[in-house]
Amino acid sequence: MKPATILYPHSSDELYGSDMVLLHLVKRLNRAVFRPYVLLPTDLPYEGKLSRSLSQAGVAHESLAMPVLRRRYFSLRGGPRFANALIRGANNVMAVARRENVALIHSNTSAVWGGALAASRLHLPHIWHVHELITEPALVRRLIAWMINRYSTRVVAISEAVAAHLLADSPALAGRISVIYDAVDAERFSPSVDGAALRSAWGAVSHDVLVGVVGRISAWKGQAFFLKAFARALRSQPTLKAVIVGDVAPGETWRKEELRSLAAELGVAQRIVWAGYHDNAPAVMAALDILALPSIRPEPFGMVVIEAMASGKPVIATAHGGPLESVVDGETGLLVSPADPEEMAAALVRLSDDRRLRAEMGANGRRRAVDVFGFRQHVQAFQDLYHDLLEGG
Repeated sequence: MKPATILYPHSSDELYGSDMVLLHLVKRLNRAVFRPYVLLPTDLPYEGKLSRSLSQAGVAHESLAMPVLRRRYFSLRGGPRFANALIRGANNVMAVARRENVALIHSNTSAVWGGALAASRLHLPHIWHVHELITEPALVRRLIAWMINRYSTRVVAISEAVAAHLLADSPALAGRISVIYDAVDAERFSPSVDGAALRSAWGAVSHDVLVGVVGRISAWKGQAFFLKAFARALRSQPTLKAVIVGDVAPGETWRKEELRSLAAELGVAQRIVWAGYHDNAPAVMAALDILALPSIRPEPFGMVVIEAMASGKPVIATAHGGPLESVVDGETGLLVSPADPEEMAAALVRLSDDRRLRAEMGANGRRRAVDVFGFRQHVQAFQDLYHDLLEGG
């Protein structure tokens, strides 16, 4: 019996959170039963990081003109432009689905809509895998919730926070939504990984306590919030050194320049390393003493949190969204207010002052990452869902 082809329309060709989740899932599917086929958008000048990784993993994929809901469409003129792109893009997805004899469509992120319409027209089961926790604009938030309810056979949320947020706008989803946490490869991310070379490359000496912020540079990810907290902490703990790992979206280089200017204004520029995007995430986590997740809006999940935990590193995260489910406050890390940089500063000082506490929290985090956020249960949950839908569930 031939494996069933699962089509995965996705919203970017990069290697950040949702990209990595998709990559790790399709790499680990039972290929005797399921054949993954990934669609990547062409609406931005991507470097092709995800597509290269898919090729290396032997996963079929192609780039396709298909609609991705981006902020540039959040206007009176943008709405009609997106509607036109949606019609054309859905037709493109349908053509691929027919050509590849697709049995099920799994739309990865709520920003990619072509798969939903294609599945409806072709009478195929459709899973909408929701990675986002959108708060504003309210009209867009409600429209997304309506679409997900209208065009989903089943919905998967990456955290209870995401599920609750979606259900608040679309309670009719209650019987069709489930939570499957993102997962971490606890063999790749491990306390046994050596981060010494990377620490040296970043200019960290033996007595430096290296705190990292890892992820896309954007307003809501809170890098500016972190810099303000870091400046306060540095006054009483001069051994702190920070590394900002990650880059801006295409066309947003001004965000990084604004952050560099802020670091200079705060007088901490000499203690900040701007590392850019780094493709060896396990080495990044191994090089750190502390991971900080300073998101000022609720994080849907926070993949870097469980990567740090699996690496045996304590986490400081703002107390809303997904980290409330992954971080055990006082055991695997510290949760702080997303509105008060003083709280994050105090947490930075507390952990930088206490090597033993860092080690204890890191060990606790490692155990939790292995027990709760492993790939075995993650992949099996999706395969069970695929079986259920393909058998008419």
